[in-house]
Amino acid sequence: MHTITRNIINNNFLATHLTSGLTFTKFELDEKIDLWKYFLKYKCHAKPQESIVIGNQTLDIDYFAIIFAAAELSLKIVIIDYIQSAQYKDINFIDSKTEALVPIDIFLHDVPAQILKDYKDDCLKIIYYCKVASRSYNINEQIDQTINLTDFNESKSIMPKPSDILIKATSSGTTGKPKLIEHTHEFIHAVSNRNKKLYKSGKTAVHVKNLNHGASAAVTLFPVLASDSVTNHLIYGIDEDDTLDEFVNLLSKYCDTVAYMSFPYPYLVDKFLSSSKQIGVVWKNLNLVTLSYILESARIAVKEKIIKRVISIFGSTETIGPVFTNIIDADTWDNDPRYFNQVDDFYDIQLSKEGKISITPPVYNTPTVTNDYFKKEGDYFVHQGRSDLVRINGEEINLSTINAINKANSDSYVVIDTLNHCLYIAFWTDLTHTEMNNFKQEVESQFKRVTVNKMTVLVKQSFYYGIKIDNELLREYFRNHID
Repeated sequence: MHTITRNIINNNFLATHLTSGLTFTKFELDEKIDLWKYFLKYKCHAKPQESIVIGNQTLDIDYFAIIFAAAELSLKIVIIDYIQSAQYKDINFIDSKTEALVPIDIFLHDVPAQILKDYKDDCLKIIYYCKVASRSYNINEQIDQTINLTDFNESKSIMPKPSDILIKATSSGTTGKPKLIEHTHEFIHAVSNRNKKLYKSGKTAVHVKNLNHGASAAVTLFPVLASDSVTNHLIYGIDEDDTLDEFVNLLSKYCDTVAYMSFPYPYLVDKFLSSSKQIGVVWKNLNLVTLSYILESARIAVKEKIIKRVISIFGSTETIGPVFTNIIDADTWDNDPRYFNQVDDFYDIQLSKEGKISITPPVYNTPTVTNDYFKKEGDYFVHQGRSDLVRINGEEINLSTINAINKANSDSYVVIDTLNHCLYIAFWTDLTHTEMNNFKQEVESQFKRVTVNKMTVLVKQSFYYGIKIDNELLREYFRNHID
């Protein structure tokens, strides 16, 4: 059956938690999956196709077990993004991206009740999910550990159907309210099985983050676990507020064998490479997978042979991916990051005269037209930017054009509020009031009836959702926090 169950996992699976040193075999993982299936079904009263948020702050073997337990019970796994912090300073505030995921039937989390009480102002999403979910459980404190053996054995045999929904996520919401996107077991299985070939030349993979993006399950997690060659899995839940020195030091004992790692946000790539260079660690077999353009720091790291290769993946939440890849190594490190290759014929790809691509995935056979523009140069698809067209006060605005001005002049980001017909600018570096006003005037000079309504200096990493800036989160921040 074309479904996501434990059967996809390599039988030689061995996981090691870097901090504790604890190891888990496939047999031990299977046991944990069975236990969590029992708890979800008979203690959380889970029913097929109910929605579940797996809100663990801790990344460990239980997190992986819960994912497969939920999948085998045919639950819809809701993809959320927590800013993982040892201080539980999570989670920004509620935006329409979060609201789009409601209704939620089951919410699991591992934040102690006292922490929730003490840090309620910093854990708004946890409190929100606790409130909106039909049933909320602290996996360490609220679940009864007693087992009815009859129920336990019955839960083990439950399996999903290919047409059941597995993943529930949202679009990026660049130009408006994010939309809900759902993917079936059959589609995620097909994509994951195809993506195994990305992970065929090394035995060791590193997991640093919970599922944070609609594509992260089928591009990295499931294919890595299903790979015929990857058997060793190293687990370390990174603290995104900290340097990655501790992580690099712990991982350095595997520096000759680590083959695959993916970071959820570009700034963490910079942190990892900076720590590696400072400590003097060389990852001679590391393939770094990124869901964004290849950063300059990564290009230099490849050139200096600090890492072996970078794999840049292009796709979308609607299509998963990779649709295109850009791969650089020591011989090609200076290749243009905009130049992508079509991976294979898994997707039917059509390029319009205007340069927009239409992507038709298998299983669904329904085309998705992205806002990205490409041109064809030989075998390459060259990314030309995005056409994010919106109207403010009756005037058409192309966000790509504006943000090109941003990149040329300052480290900043423009977000459109179509609901209130406003334009906001977030500056990622500290600028004087005069410098911000000069930039404001330059943006406004592009239009007749559009003005910059609000602007301020913000911390960029606080507004990521997966690999992209969370536009709706920014909108909500300006609406509610900036006069």
